[in-house]
Order: sequence, then C-alpha cells, then structure tokens
Amino acid sequence: MCKFRYLLAAGLLPLALAAGLSGCGSKSDDKAAIAKPKKAISLLPEKIRMMIRDGNYTNVEKALKTELKTLAQSKNPKTGLTAENPGALQMATVLEVIRSTSPQVMTKMCREGKGKFLEAFLNDQSWMELYLGAGMVPWHNDTGLGILAEIWEKDGKSGDFDAYKPLACALASVWGGGEGYTPPLQTRSRATHNPYWRYNFFKNRHQEGALYPGFEKLRPWELRFVVGIPQQDWDDQSYAWCAENINLPWNRYTSACWAAPYANINAFGNNVQTADYYVPWPAESDAQKTQLNGGVCGGLSHLGTVAAQAHGIPAFTVGQPGHCAYAIRLERGKWTGAYMGPDGGMHNWIFLRGSAPTSFRLMEEVFKDDASIERAYRQSFIARAHDAVGSPEARDAWAAAVAMAPLHPSFRQELQKRMASAGTTPQEWLDYATNMLKGYKGHGYAALDILKDVEEAIMPSMLDAQRRMWLAAEHRALAGTPGSWALKLEPVLQKQSSWFQSDGAKRSFLEDVLTIHMTEGQGAGLGQVIEWAVNEYAGKGKEKEALFEDAFRKAADAASSPGSGTPSANGTERADNLKKAYGKAIVAAEKAHSIPAFQTLTAAARQYLGLDSRPETLKERLPGTLVSDKGCIRFSSLAERWDSPETHGEILTRRGGKSHSQKEKSVEAVVTLERPVKLSGIIVRKADGNEQRMKKATLSISTDGATWFPLAETDHMPKVWVVEADPDTKAGYVKLTFHNEGGGEFAHISHFLIYKR
Repeated sequence: MCKFRYLLAAGLLPLALAAGLSGCGSKSDDKAAIAKPKKAISLLPEKIRMMIRDGNYTNVEKALKTELKTLAQSKNPKTGLTAENPGALQMATVLEVIRSTSPQVMTKMCREGKGKFLEAFLNDQSWMELYLGAGMVPWHNDTGLGILAEIWEKDGKSGDFDAYKPLACALASVWGGGEGYTPPLQTRSRATHNPYWRYNFFKNRHQEGALYPGFEKLRPWELRFVVGIPQQDWDDQSYAWCAENINLPWNRYTSACWAAPYANINAFGNNVQTADYYVPWPAESDAQKTQLNGGVCGGLSHLGTVAAQAHGIPAFTVGQPGHCAYAIRLERGKWTGAYMGPDGGMHNWIFLRGSAPTSFRLMEEVFKDDASIERAYRQSFIARAHDAVGSPEARDAWAAAVAMAPLHPSFRQELQKRMASAGTTPQEWLDYATNMLKGYKGHGYAALDILKDVEEAIMPSMLDAQRRMWLAAEHRALAGTPGSWALKLEPVLQKQSSWFQSDGAKRSFLEDVLTIHMTEGQGAGLGQVIEWAVNEYAGKGKEKEALFEDAFRKAADAASSPGSGTPSANGTERADNLKKAYGKAIVAAEKAHSIPAFQTLTAAARQYLGLDSRPETLKERLPGTLVSDKGCIRFSSLAERWDSPETHGEILTRRGGKSHSQKEKSVEAVVTLERPVKLSGIIVRKADGNEQRMKKATLSISTDGATWFPLAETDHMPKVWVVEADPDTKAGYVKLTFHNEGGGEFAHISHFLIYKR
C-alpha cells in the first residue's frame, strides 16, 4: 500500500511514494491509502466569521480593512500586520481572495447557495494559499471559486478531500484565467469539458496507482499543466481514451504524438483545414478521432500532450511559426521538448501572456523551493493589506516579498509602482535596476518586460552615462539567456538606441552591447546584435558604416582583454584577437541566418585579413553565374580548435576557405542564397588533408529551407564533387550532408560553389 503523509497546516501536498508502479503507464493493483485529514482551525475574529456567515462581502471587506488598519499601527511583529501574526495573515489572505474575486461576485455566490462553501474556504488558511499561489488567480468572476464550491459540495465530506485540494485548486486556476485573461476553456460546454469530471478522473486514477509517481508531489501551479490546456483544450473523453490506449514508459511520452499518423488529407479526401476532416467520426473523443484519422502538427502535439497529462505528467502545447509542438516534464526544472518543442507561444502559463515564450524557465526558477515561495506569497498578502489600509509600510512590505522571491514578476512590478509613487530619483532607479538585473541572468527578456514601464518613464531624465550602465546591465542578463527563435533582439536594440541622440553616444552604446555579447553568456544574442547593427548602419553612408566598423573593432579589442577593458598593446596580439572576433561574429551571423550580417562581416574580414589578394584555387567550373558568394553558409557543428570561421565566406568563392566540423555521425553545411534561382550545378571540394574521412554524402535542395528534396548522393565522394542540375531545378537553399559510420567522423571543406543558369 502507498503511505501518505500530510503537512496540511503548511499547505503542502501529500509526499507519498507510489509503490508498485512499473516503468510504463499501466495500472497497479495497489490503491492509495488516504489518511484522515486534520480539521482546519480558523484564526479570524468572531465578528468577521459572523459577517462571512451573513454573506454580504462588501461589509466583510470593510470590516477586514478596519481590523487590519489597527494592526498596521502596531510596531510589534507578533501582534501587528505581519506574516508572523497568524491572525493578521489570515485576515489579509481573506482580503486578497475578496479583492481578486470582488465582493459583489462573492455576495452573489452566497445568494446562489454557495455560502457554506465560502465559509469553509475562508476559514481554511492553507486552502486559500493553495488557491492564490496556483498561478494566475481568477479575476472578478466566480469561475475559480465556483469550481472549488462544486468539488467541495460533492466530495468535501470524503475522508481524503484535503489530500486533493491542490488538484481542485489547479482546476480552478486553469478554468478561471486571471486579470486581463479569459481562457477559451472557460467558455467550453461543461458537457464535454467538466472540471469536476477531471477532478474525479485524476483522483481515481491516482488511487488506483495508475499515474506517474511524481504526480502526488506536484503543487497546484504544477498541476495546472496536468489537468487541461487553457487555450486549446481537448474534451474529457480524450483523457479517458489516452489513459486506456496510450501507455508508454514514462520517458517516452515525447513520442506519444506518433500514436497518430501525420496526414494532411483524410481517407475521404478532406483537407485538415476544413470542417469536414473529422466528420466521419463524430462520436469519438478528439484523441480517438486523431488517432484513427491522423492529423498535422496541431493534432499530433495535442495528442502527445493529453496522453502525458492523462498519466499525471505535466505537459503543454506550444505554438511556433507554421507549427505546433509540445513539451513534457518528469522532474522539476526539466522540460523536455517534443515534436520540436518547447520554445514558443505556450498554451498555458503562470505569469502574464507577454512572457509566454520563455516563461516556463522563469516559472521553474521562481517556484523551485516550496517553503520560500510560500513565505513570499504570504508576505505579498500582507503587503497588499498594507496597500488596502493606506499604510506607509506598504513599500517595505513589498520589498520584503521581493526579497523572498526576487524573480517573481508580479511582486517586482508591485514594488516598482510604490517606488515610482515615492519619487525615486534616476540614480536610485539605476542602482535598483543594475542590482535587480544581476539576478535575471538567463531570464533577460522577462527582466525587460518587468522594467518596461519604469524604463519608459525614467530614461528621458537620465544622463547618457547612466543609460549606458543601465542598458549594459540589461544586456548582461540577455547574454546569459538561452537562445530561442521566439526571442527577438531587434526591437529591443532599436528602442534602446533611440535613447541616445549623438553619433558618439550611439557608437559607445553599440560598442558596449557588442563587447558584452562577445564575452559573456552563451553568445545566443550576438548574431542578432550584429544583424541589427548591419541593417542599421551598413549601406547607409560612409559615416554610419564607419560608426559600425569603429564600434566593432573597439568591442573586439575590449573583448580580447577581459578584466582590464583596455586594448591590447601588442600589435600582433591585437591582430590575432581581431581575427578571432571576426570569426566569432561571422559564426553568430550564420546562426542568425542573416545574409546581410554575414556578407558585411565577411567583406570586413576579407579586407582586414587581405583575403582579396589570394588566387583562385579551384580549376573546375560550371556554366552559368556563381551565386553562392552573395549568400550565407552555416554548419551543424564546428570544431573551434581547427575551424577558420573568418574564411567561411571564402568557401562560397573560387578562392576557397576552410571549415572543420566536430566528430559527428551526421555533418551538415547549408547555403542560403540571396534569392531562389534555377540551378546550373554545384561544386564541393574537400579541404586538403585526411580527405578519406568524407565518403558518403548527399546534396539536397529546398525553396523554403524547411522541406528538402534530394539532388545527388555518393558513397565515395571524390576530392572535387561536381553535380550538374536538370534544367528546371530551382532552389533557394542547398544542403550538403556527410553520413559517417561508427562513432562519427570529422568533415572539412574548402569550397561549396553554387551556379545558376
């Protein structure tokens, strides 16, 4: 039997281990033993409890404010308006429930027969904390509390109800939405999307031992990612069907999407974009219809997500340009992408929608320690109560909440509002921002969202030197943020640059940014910085081009002397460092898929390194015009020790350059052309030395960079491989792939030339 332990007073979930579970999603014969819960003890004043019983929440709100205002005047932390005073904490928590729901909505709920539930809920501190700490709190509607009321009315007298309060709160949160957000799920018919049905579904399967062992350790904010998909939810029966029909080893739910075939056209010839696609199967669940009929990325990703959720595994679907993917999570902090996830527009989130592409990473960091985040939320209720009664301690109370959860976006923004109203000076804001941003390395875009309103208000009154310090701190946070196609630096840089008026100030700003992204973090943003700078300054006149070139070289100097920030004195060393800087920048431009940045940097490196004077090293030619030299090349892997990125651009010319991959089973080089052309042919030449490493190779072509078609293949690639194309062959992208056996092999080429007719 599974044994459960409870820490109900602290609002903790049961910590039982699910004994007897196998490594797959099959049911266990054991049923979970549920301990009898302890009764919640209310610390509310008797007159407040009487008013709650009466059901007029406008009066309850007024009475709470009167009581809390008196407590706010006390300097004793044990008896004042502090989290150390349990009675004050419970009153502040009730006030927060009323604020988020509204007294009018709660009074209406009483008139509709939900008064007994509200009385039980508001007298239970741990239950309120579970509800308020589950993520976005349902805002000025009865959806969230209404769901809790229904579950309580039907299951509240069961001996194990307290153990499943976290599950109930997660359902209330997912259906309820939050301030400024009403999920589409809220408008779905309860006949097909019923939160009480799902409560019983997960409760029963948990007691049967049929869920992932980690399920019972999940907090309400984590359970949000189990019980539904707020944006594009599937019906209840899909969960039941997936539970019975898709059972995999726990770590294989990233492949659950392939339980259905990928099919754009169904068996009757209907396109997936039409309403008739699933008509032949009107009675089955969304999941079964997809498994029977197939679907494209959206259907398959939802199938994979619901299959994982039905087995108690957190998962979310995610929108990407022209694609839908998903992700699953088997342990805290580790979301595993499935079907090209997890980056993109999440269909479930804890914080505001604006931070969706990377909010799952920030969410994991904010909520990683149960005890700390619980204390922080309690302190936020106290801070909100200080606000409500006009206490001068409100700012300090919010500062205390931030100190307990430094990365929580909402707490930060609340503190910043109080700082703004207190007349904080530009220098004080600078000190605050630079200190705050140190903690947001890895979450730079979230930090920019949090600071956006402050920045708009304070930047005009700052000196250029102060602006540079502030923005440098932002870019240090951005440089440490993992890369994602969903994160765009161009609008950030455009806005930041606009704060500077003179060319000298703009040059210094660009130098700062380039230096930081060259020397710090993962380098994910360097390509985007260079792409923006090229678009902003290259080809815009000699003065602007000189500004970019000067800023780049100064940044390269600074990057070569980390710590001192001064240029190298030795000329040879300086030249070597600048060569490395060009190489690093060129690789970044390749990763950004930016032809303008790649071409600009290649031209600058070519001039600086004297590559123009090198003779052509290739005798073979094809009819037509060489077009690869106007494009961009990128590689699937590069071995820094042997690669020469400053010559990558030369690989696309008859002079030739050099690339060197890491030891891989499959090595790719992709050329992006300036525009699609009719191909005459392709010439690939191996770099000198160890040519025998590269044997089996294929050439593929594409017009969109996503869908590839084979052009030629060889099992014994010669030193110079010349491939002529059929007359009507058109391509905008050309891919060279080396297929290596065993443990993999290195690959190195000197030429990759593409000719058009």
